[in-house]
Amino acid sequence: MQRALAAARRYQWVILAVLAVVWGAGLASAYVVYKTTYETQATIWVLRPSPELTASDPNDPGIPVIQTLASQQAELLSQLLKTDSFMRDVVEATSLKPALDAASDPERLLDTVRRRFKVETLGTNMVRVSYAANDPKTPVELVNTALIVRTQRIIAARVLSDASVGTIYQKEFETAQSQMAAAQKDLTDFTDAHPGTLSSENASHQGQLQLAVDFAQARLSELRGRADRAAVSAAVLEMSGLEFQVVDQPREPTKPTGGDKPAMLQAAVAMFAGLLLAAMLVIAGALLADHVAGPADVGRLAPTKLFATVPRVASSRAEQRDLRASLAAIAFDEVDPGGVAS
Repeated sequence: MQRALAAARRYQWVILAVLAVVWGAGLASAYVVYKTTYETQATIWVLRPSPELTASDPNDPGIPVIQTLASQQAELLSQLLKTDSFMRDVVEATSLKPALDAASDPERLLDTVRRRFKVETLGTNMVRVSYAANDPKTPVELVNTALIVRTQRIIAARVLSDASVGTIYQKEFETAQSQMAAAQKDLTDFTDAHPGTLSSENASHQGQLQLAVDFAQARLSELRGRADRAAVSAAVLEMSGLEFQVVDQPREPTKPTGGDKPAMLQAAVAMFAGLLLAAMLVIAGALLADHVAGPADVGRLAPTKLFATVPRVASSRAEQRDLRASLAAIAFDEVDPGGVAS
């Protein structure tokens, strides 16, 4: 500990210079971040749809699965922001398109824009989307564009899903109609071939044919109802703002906002780095002191034979820290009768 304190006193001006440079640069950078960061945010209310639209049936592909919780909507938007195609669509629809076209590394630019987005949940039905930039206009533009592109992507996915479901229902309906026509033809042919009173065996067979016709009709009615529900669900989901309403629209900030946390983090990192460098200098100075300046006094020398006796050697504090100065005083300075070196 004493060696560390001695090293700190020895290199105090170097340590102060290092702290001044590191802390000064860090605090200046944190101040610039704080004064040049503009953040805007949009608060979104996720509605709970009707239970009829959220009922699930594994045998009915026409009933959609709707994401209603805020956490699910936030996760969906976060996943879209991680894709390059989504980010490219967002950037190309904003004033950043010229910068993207002129960039030598477009992926790096997209990644920079992606990192400035932040999606968080405020509860079970609230989502907040924010963006920070160095000017007040870009955040509003990017947040609005991201929400618009998200809506376009979801509508396109639903249209494709509706088309697939419609194709499935069309094939099943055609198959059911063929079965219905075949069952009706069998019943008509049997009735025409057996006029009058039927025997018990023929009556039983006719009943089976009639049951097949009734079953085919019920199947057609069921498929028609499923197709109608799928069409109604798709139409309801495409209504504007049914499940995703922007409560607080993003606004252009009039003063720097959103840069307090990054500035505090940057300042804390600079303070820690300065202290770490100072500690390394003290440790290095304590470990290398013996190799550079020599031991502090004669008593720390390795054991050796007595070669002279000096009653008392008075020297300054600087000489006490330097063995070579002490030995020079012993070798060349005169000693008075009282034992005090001149």
